[in-house]
Amino acid sequence: MKEKFFIFFCAMIAEMDLAVVNLINVFFISRSLGDDGVAAYEIIFPCLLIVGGVIALVYNGVQAVCSKDYGSGDKEMFDRHKNAGYTWMLGIMILLSTLFMIFKRPLLELLGAYEEGTNIAGLCEECYMAYIPNFVFQGFFAVASCLLFLREKKILLAANLILYALMIGGNLWVLHFAPSMTGFIAVNAVSEAFAVVFIIIYWVAGRKSSLSACTAFRIFPKDITESLLTGLPDFMEYVFAAVLSLILNLYMIARFSSSMLAGYGIFESIENIPELLCVGFCFLSTATFGVRVGRVIQAYRPEERTKAERDLEQQSRSLTKAGIAVSVLAAILLLIMAKPVISQFGTEASEPEAADISFLLMVSYSIGFVFYMLNSELVSYYKVVKALWSAHSIFFAEAFAFPLLTSILLGELFGAVGFCFGGALAEILTFILNLCFIWKSCGHFPRCFKDFRMDKYIERNKKSRLTEGCK
Repeated sequence: MKEKFFIFFCAMIAEMDLAVVNLINVFFISRSLGDDGVAAYEIIFPCLLIVGGVIALVYNGVQAVCSKDYGSGDKEMFDRHKNAGYTWMLGIMILLSTLFMIFKRPLLELLGAYEEGTNIAGLCEECYMAYIPNFVFQGFFAVASCLLFLREKKILLAANLILYALMIGGNLWVLHFAPSMTGFIAVNAVSEAFAVVFIIIYWVAGRKSSLSACTAFRIFPKDITESLLTGLPDFMEYVFAAVLSLILNLYMIARFSSSMLAGYGIFESIENIPELLCVGFCFLSTATFGVRVGRVIQAYRPEERTKAERDLEQQSRSLTKAGIAVSVLAAILLLIMAKPVISQFGTEASEPEAADISFLLMVSYSIGFVFYMLNSELVSYYKVVKALWSAHSIFFAEAFAFPLLTSILLGELFGAVGFCFGGALAEILTFILNLCFIWKSCGHFPRCFKDFRMDKYIERNKKSRLTEGCK
């Protein structure tokens, strides 16, 4: 039990970078720049989601593919996929940074940055430009975190401690001496850069023993194709979330007020606290399933296959029970702590409407959190066994179709309160859709963990492995 908790903790740490940055940014921005600062950050947020989606495309795919290589003992393929992951991540992030610089004005106009007054427009421009230098460092650190998780967990923990200590310390310095949007956002890039330097120093000091070290640049598409296809659902989730965020931002401004937009921004930053649990759980699920599925695929003798399948089922049962227990506890704590936490952002007295909206959104999020955890575990498994159609469909439903439909529909029927509870209903509908996919795969309504194994996809993976071996 102690070992599983440590693995879960390290899994959560491995992906904190993409989740906690928003929380730190909004906290310090709200304390210094007020509702205008939070609203400006929320307007830019769809762009940050797009960047996060491109990063997730590579690092989640690399994690899933490399964990299978690691579990099956295929060191050659592991090195090829690992080095290709680093190479393509750096190249894509450099290209993305260039495109963001070139198309700055059109993107800001699309986001509605110039529709809320000159003060918010200026803050939007500052936030946009200050965030671009962070792309390369953030992408590199994400891939390294995935690979460090497999065997070098202490280095992963140390790198993240360095990152967040610098982020918090840097933001405190900016808050005290020269509070500005540029200063707060620039701290991200500086902190990520120092964390990346720490990882590179570790590689240089122990290159032979480092499983995560980038030992060569590999630009060949065949070395990254499987990783990109596997990580595509994660990318699509971020894209859907970005489009959803843009639509809902414009809807809130048109239907309600900018105060509601600020309240929504505060909620999105607070939700990163429980989001860390889900993100870490997804990371742990993908790595755990990847290693076990790799062993099932590699097993040729019946007794080996039976043992590997039993281990996969046992790990699935253990992960699901832990996920439900953690999510229920987290939901209860969220309901208890919602108002005290929201008050720390300084809006309760100056902007009570924003604080009320944040609270209602937190209640909705708490209700849907257990379903969110279960949906995430199932999609992690879909990715590993390459049930990509199911994974894509769930991502589309959960990240875009259901929340868009439920939020706007309930918003029109019941106003701001209905809008806030659209998220909970969307997660419930997504879980029902997951059950339908499993039902279709196994031929009957799922009754036990074996029904969730989706054997036809595992057999397809085994045949693909045999074909590659023959070549």
